[in-house]
Amino acid sequence: MAEGIEIVIDPKKILTHGIYIVIIIVLAVLLITHWKGGSCDVDKQAKETDVQAGAGLNQTNQTNLTAATSAAILCSNGIKDQDESDVDCGGSTCDKCAEFKSCNVNADCESGWCRDSIKCLTPTCDDGVKNKDETNIDCGGHCKSTKGEFYYDGACHKEVKLSYSGRVDLTIVDVDTSVNSDSGYAKVESVQFKVSNGKEAALVVTAYIYARDRHGMSYYESSTTGDEIPMKTIEIPSLAQGANYTETVTIARTLTETEPDEEYQIVIELRDDDDELVKSATWTNS
Repeated sequence: MAEGIEIVIDPKKILTHGIYIVIIIVLAVLLITHWKGGSCDVDKQAKETDVQAGAGLNQTNQTNLTAATSAAILCSNGIKDQDESDVDCGGSTCDKCAEFKSCNVNADCESGWCRDSIKCLTPTCDDGVKNKDETNIDCGGHCKSTKGEFYYDGACHKEVKLSYSGRVDLTIVDVDTSVNSDSGYAKVESVQFKVSNGKEAALVVTAYIYARDRHGMSYYESSTTGDEIPMKTIEIPSLAQGANYTETVTIARTLTETEPDEEYQIVIELRDDDDELVKSATWTNS
């Protein structure tokens, strides 16, 4: 018997391998189909979103265009409507109003001035109102060269208003002293003083000049009443607001029992017509 190769075919194994192959093919087809379907859905959703966004934008543009068109029509229809302050002008939508048109606020007017919230007018330098670039009523800015820069006393002025202290100032400027050649006591030759009126009204006062020792006791008193007697009495001329008055008064009085280097005082009192003390000043020899 001749030798040969024996081939044995097992039907069960062939069937099993075939089933495995079919299952693998089916799974591969399902996977490919699912992937393509998902990609299409994503693309579809993206396209739908783009379409919706485009539609919304178009709707917004259309709304804005419609509003602008409506406003333009209403601002030229010959009727005072919307929030217009006059026919087809003023308000938040229409152009500003020309001079003499009605207005509510300055922004309604081409001139930038709504007089008394009634009528658009062009600012001038005599309208009695602070407007345009004026720094005060009808003064400064475009009015400076013609009317001045400073407003007070109901009018414009070229110069700034003088400022006053509101009080009366009294200063003893100088006291000239010497020595009495006979007694050797101190002698007051003259006194210079200055009065300044910083009050709103004219000042009418009288100056009384006294000599007192270091304890404030008077050198000169009435022998009958004991009242202090001034060395000099000076009637000050009426001083207008802001006015000054300076005077040098000759005294030529000896201070009894007072050495030249001894301390003493020169006192000036300003009194009004009612003898009320207005101001006083003291100079001390020291």
